[in-house]
Amino acid sequence: MVAWHRSRRDDIVLRATGLLLCWVSYSAISRLVAMHLPPQNAGVLAYGIAAVGFMAASVGSALMLLGHHLFDEIEVSARWRSRSNRNVFPPSEGSIAMHIPEPAMLVVGCDFDGDWTVRESAGMLLGRFSSAQAAQRFAEAERRGRTSISVATSAGVPHWIEGRLSLVSDRTLKSGVVRG
Repeated sequence: MVAWHRSRRDDIVLRATGLLLCWVSYSAISRLVAMHLPPQNAGVLAYGIAAVGFMAASVGSALMLLGHHLFDEIEVSARWRSRSNRNVFPPSEGSIAMHIPEPAMLVVGCDFDGDWTVRESAGMLLGRFSSAQAAQRFAEAERRGRTSISVATSAGVPHWIEGRLSLVSDRTLKSGVVRG
């Protein structure tokens, strides 16, 4: 690619073009405001002027702020390169594979809402079920084939916080009764 934009003169021209586009945007948006149209009566002309104002402001601000740096090449992460450009190695040839350990235990328990859940021993929620039998079947299906994982049942429903949260209104303040 020819670096036509690398000179100082071209950088000034790009920034001046950005300034000109910002002025076009200001003109379009001020013309739109001067039309005094309610949103229900906005037609194609109003939407066209708004689009011109938005596009001119976007491109103009980018050109004005970045100038010739707008065309700088950037290094793209290997994750986002196409498969043809990427060197793909099998895991045994030097690429580092993430080691995600299997959970040691799946815990079946009941949450605050009365739903039955299945969680890993690390606390990550795997599923929410309406019955204990469904949760137990899911945990056993997840465990199937992996003998290193055990299934346990938690010791009941979590405890609720005693009391009730209520908003205090003017009427309760006047009567002197506040429920907690």
